[in-house]
Amino acid sequence: MESSQNDRSSVLSRYFSEIRNYPLLTKDQEHDLARNVQRRGCQASLNELIESNLSFVVKVASEYRNLGLPFEDLLNEGNLGLIEAAHRYDASKGTKFITYAIWWIRKSILKALSEHSSLVRVPTYQLKKVREIRDTETLLRRRLGRRPRRDEISERLDRSLSKVDQVLQFNLREMSLEERLGKDRDKPVADFLVDRRCTNPETDLIQREATSLIAEAMSHLSEQERKVIAHRFGIQMRRPLTLKEIGEMMSISRERVRQIECQAKSRLRKLFSRKRLLVAPCKPPADRSSLDH
Repeated sequence: MESSQNDRSSVLSRYFSEIRNYPLLTKDQEHDLARNVQRRGCQASLNELIESNLSFVVKVASEYRNLGLPFEDLLNEGNLGLIEAAHRYDASKGTKFITYAIWWIRKSILKALSEHSSLVRVPTYQLKKVREIRDTETLLRRRLGRRPRRDEISERLDRSLSKVDQVLQFNLREMSLEERLGKDRDKPVADFLVDRRCTNPETDLIQREATSLIAEAMSHLSEQERKVIAHRFGIQMRRPLTLKEIGEMMSISRERVRQIECQAKSRLRKLFSRKRLLVAPCKPPADRSSLDH
């Protein structure tokens, strides 16, 4: 048993090592590959698109560990979802590939969990005890011609009554992921499956994309404009500053700070318009009036 677990761990280690060798792609590279797949059915482009995102499947699959399926099976199912997404991906929509693919990855993993596992992962040794008690119960039923009492099962197995009750608390049954739980029966089982202790890969991806977008946009501004925008909107800082505070810091007038801000935002809008990106570079504070003093 231990040897089998070591072998599985070794296989997974090799797999993780191999997929780390596949470089991540830029959005433009993904779009070029997707167009090659759609227009010419290029298998090499399809493989490259899939291989560059295998490490992301590992992150998603790790959220569903210990729910009834081995981690290797979760990876396999997630990879099937990734392959399906690669075949269906339409680069003309302007969406980053993994943003689209994550739905297919999760769908494939959740379907496998629904079909091949119970909701709660019961340890193997506990399942053996449950099976032993059920077999004893069947044997006594045949001998006695009635359903045996708990104390009779306890005596037959030479175990305390409390031990028998402890094992019998596992009421195993199949459950649909769409079954509603909670006081008002308003939440499906699937909502309770994700391990909240893990970093949400979708949130992480969005944050990294936003950070990359902001950094790229800021690189097109002058040093003075970058400083004003960074302080004005609190980028990588504790809080946004007022026009007056920025002016005092940079030894210029409040009105000059406002002019620089307007100029910088105008340049950023033109940049995003050229790239057809409907993304705001930063979110202004809720109370703008307080910043104008």
